[in-house]
Amino acid sequence: MFRSTRFWLAFLPLLLVWVPGCTAPAAPPNLIILFSDDAGYADFGFHGSELIRTPNLDRLAASGARFTNGYVTASVCSPSRAGMLTGRYQQRFGHELNLPGRPDPMVPDSLRGLPLSERTIADWLSDAGYATGLVGKWHLGLEDHFHPTERGFDEFFGMRKGSGPYFTGQNRTIEQGTTLVHPDSLDYLTDEFGSQAIDFIERHTDDPFFLFVSFTTPHTPMHAPEELLKEEQARFESDVRARYAAMMTNLDQNVQRIIAALVEGGLRNNTLVFFANDNGGAMPFNGSLNAPLRGAKGTALEGGNRVPFVMSWPGHIAADQVLDDPVITLDVLPTFLSAAGIPVPPSTALDGTDLLPLMTGVDTSAPHDTLFWKMQWGAAVRAGDWKLVRTPNEEHWLFNLAEDISESNDLSAVHPERVTPLRKSLEAWESTHPEPIWLINDGWQARTLERYDQTVVDGFVRN
Repeated sequence: MFRSTRFWLAFLPLLLVWVPGCTAPAAPPNLIILFSDDAGYADFGFHGSELIRTPNLDRLAASGARFTNGYVTASVCSPSRAGMLTGRYQQRFGHELNLPGRPDPMVPDSLRGLPLSERTIADWLSDAGYATGLVGKWHLGLEDHFHPTERGFDEFFGMRKGSGPYFTGQNRTIEQGTTLVHPDSLDYLTDEFGSQAIDFIERHTDDPFFLFVSFTTPHTPMHAPEELLKEEQARFESDVRARYAAMMTNLDQNVQRIIAALVEGGLRNNTLVFFANDNGGAMPFNGSLNAPLRGAKGTALEGGNRVPFVMSWPGHIAADQVLDDPVITLDVLPTFLSAAGIPVPPSTALDGTDLLPLMTGVDTSAPHDTLFWKMQWGAAVRAGDWKLVRTPNEEHWLFNLAEDISESNDLSAVHPERVTPLRKSLEAWESTHPEPIWLINDGWQARTLERYDQTVVDGFVRN
């Protein structure tokens, strides 16, 4: 009751004095992010897959807007989350790279996480009276001062690190708040996360809430539910592909459980749901496929950064929309704040754009003129249909994505007049950023180079 009252006290000024650019709802909407982890671009029914079965995600995509040019801000887990949760390019605050899994003598542990200077979407919504919860993977710092409950989330059930075992009794890093959960009390991890998300929803039916469900599926290790695995082993010769398919089916089932909880609680029509994958598929390691995209997780190619990207809000966002404008997960924060009627002060330096005008037909202009990506090895810039990739070897490749989504035809020698302005734009953007707070072990450079040459032939990775 207290939180609900606190929300309306925060929301009342917005009902009395309208702020241009915000879409005031009749009632404050609930807001949900559903994230999968390392899934392949090709592995969704709404992207044309006939092998990986995602009927519930397909229905979610059909119920709202699906973006064919949807991107994340980074092709690996931690910086991708940092960009989405802040609405700011993570390079702005030095969170350019994945968090190293081992201690770094050059960087104290106290600095290895999402900088405390940054405000998260949970901070924004909590301050406006929303109940806020995170279920699943955090991967934005192990130290207590980086903990989700210190970053705007009222509740947390999940893991601070980036991955872990899925089976009961094996995962010893799951916390409820800051208290470790005994591993023997856990279900198969994806099911556990689904159940915890449902519990959060059922406890907050009378409050406006924000819930981030950060599944680890289908990130390695490839621990698949036994019954589903038996079904998929009959369909796939490759064991890793069968395990991947079983994990994706289980993910799809848990998405449906969450949507069903909204329906049963009478909340579905007042809940904006966003679904995406955190980066491109980690092929070949987890059996994912990114076809027809080139490259994979860890690269600045389309296979690293282009992901499934869906927003659904029945009665507000028309169903069966397929939108081709380039968008990015930076847009989630301003879109959610707009849906909630929360104004963003002009002094706040966000890089994302409110997508509600586009999805509702109020303003059909392109949300972004230019998008950028950069990690320790490799960078890219996209302006319109043209994309320039700077490889780890400092080569510059030019592609026209409207004609060549697979980035197979380098046009840099044919169109040098396009290379120069794109390169200068990328370099100007980079020049405004601090150095990364931490670096990646040099051993990853060779692996990254290999991923720039990955292609898929007859469903298998070829280098």
